[in-house]
Amino acid sequence: MAESDTLIALMEQDLAIARAGKTLEELPEKMAILKLRHRLKEITAMREKAEAQCRQGDALVKRAEDDAEGIQSKIDSEQRKVLSGEVSNSKELQGLTRELDALKRKKDVVEREQLDLMEKAEEGRAQLARIEAALDDGARREAELIRAFKKRGGDLQSEIARMKESRATLAAELPSALLARYEKAREAKHGIAVGVFDGAMCSACRTQIPAGEAQAISAGPEIAECPNCRRILIVRRPA
Repeated sequence: MAESDTLIALMEQDLAIARAGKTLEELPEKMAILKLRHRLKEITAMREKAEAQCRQGDALVKRAEDDAEGIQSKIDSEQRKVLSGEVSNSKELQGLTRELDALKRKKDVVEREQLDLMEKAEEGRAQLARIEAALDDGARREAELIRAFKKRGGDLQSEIARMKESRATLAAELPSALLARYEKAREAKHGIAVGVFDGAMCSACRTQIPAGEAQAISAGPEIAECPNCRRILIVRRPA
């Protein structure tokens, strides 16, 4: 194969590899995995918040239980005084009775608060359970998507590997200086390193070349350079 034909084939292979790589990057399964992982990250943050709220709720319930037990202990102590007969003074008995009534009212308030806190704590645990279920469902969905991506992506990766082997074979056919020139142009020109001169313009930049320069290019070597875009220019001459 002529060097000019090898250059064109090499560029076409590089473009095909780039297209396949882009397709691989943009597979719907991959996009779905990334989107799902973002959502799972959000749900994980929700779980951490819910766990913190559950811990706080349990602590508040425990505190209310301790408060209720402490009040009950005082009630029991005051009742023992009343029943023991230790206090015979009527005013002291009235004072103890009022104290008992106040303690019982306070205990009722604390117990109602405790019930409210227990209900909120239960709601928090239910919410945490729903979040855990969502994470489990998300993990299963992620595993399914990963399997699908590996199948489609694996096929594409195999095709890319095959194309890279062909690309290496083509590159090996070119002189090192010409290959280096091609690689430099490919990097500078976003993969389009080679144009074809049809007698009037470069197929890569689509710029009309002035008649004098066009004539000189036509009369020169088969591998030239576009005076406009500086890409490698393949000069095609009539057979």
